[in-house]
Amino acid sequence: MITAEIKLPEKDAEMILKVISKLGGKVKLIQPGEQKLSPAAKKMKKDLEAAFKEVRLHQEGKIQLKTARELLDEL
Repeated sequence: MITAEIKLPEKDAEMILKVISKLGGKVKLIQPGEQKLSPAAKKMKKDLEAAFKEVRLHQEGKIQLKTARELLDEL
């Protein structure tokens, strides 16, 4: 059996998926934006979102970020 990933326009997808099913194929519908991430990728995504939020708040003047010297002193 062959496994294939197919991207279809929504208006055509229903008809094509029915044809594949009638031919005996198995159909698994994956919604746009739906992704399976590994635990490490989920943590990286969460950390990046937090970092971008801090940058945005700093640019808006709502928070003050540490200087490079302050970061080095913590090490």
